[in-house]
Amino acid sequence: MYNQIIEKFIAAQRTARQAYQDAAQFEREALASTGAGEPFFAVGVRSEYRQDDELEKFCFALAGNVVSRARREFAPVGARLDIDNQAEFDRAGLDIGKALKKGNIPDVDQLWASLSAYYNGDGGATTAYRQAAARIVRGFGLHRNAEVKRTASGVVLKKSVHSEAGWKSARRRVGYYSTQPTADCLSGLATFAGKAGNAVLASMLQRIDLHQLEYTSREKMSMPGLDITLYNDKWEFKFSHELAEPLMLFVGEYGQDAMQERH
Repeated sequence: MYNQIIEKFIAAQRTARQAYQDAAQFEREALASTGAGEPFFAVGVRSEYRQDDELEKFCFALAGNVVSRARREFAPVGARLDIDNQAEFDRAGLDIGKALKKGNIPDVDQLWASLSAYYNGDGGATTAYRQAAARIVRGFGLHRNAEVKRTASGVVLKKSVHSEAGWKSARRRVGYYSTQPTADCLSGLATFAGKAGNAVLASMLQRIDLHQLEYTSREKMSMPGLDITLYNDKWEFKFSHELAEPLMLFVGEYGQDAMQERH
């Protein structure tokens, strides 16, 4: 299917090039009696280099769309699945530039077959859960033996989140360098919550917009099984015991590789 799309694109390029050549030839013949020289002709024909460059960019865009399709189709419902384009090109043996230089059609169909074989079934879910667990481990520093505080009412984990002054008020907003790590941690927790059957919590975590969020120190966000208290330099996540137990089991099952990291 994807290879046929490339073939259709190449055919369209050839048709367009021929049409421009015909138009250019007609213009030159029609204006021959006027004595017009080359700089005064309006119709130009793209060079083969530009056409080849356009084809290569198209093939990379198409292959990228195939990987994006895999991210959508093989991720658990509501979860995030990170897939690296180049790593999948390598796994599938896809070298777009090399194939085009040889005059061949880059085998994007094989790329999809490779993605399907690796991520279909439990492959995508397992990968997504491992990635989510790794984001949780790194977010809370569990691989560095960060404190896990157990109280009578729940389990508390702390995450460093530096803040800065808000745009138009005395409220705070998440600092630039803390935005992505915090988003990753929230994403990992949302994936866990979805797997644990807490769809409401997963949805609430996914809707937190760190670019728009403004808060005062000690402000609290309350969700089913989780309270997040926002300080100027950290966030405290208090999980109910009912949620903390499956969270630790989730990290234990899927986060072992991340737990071995020591940096």
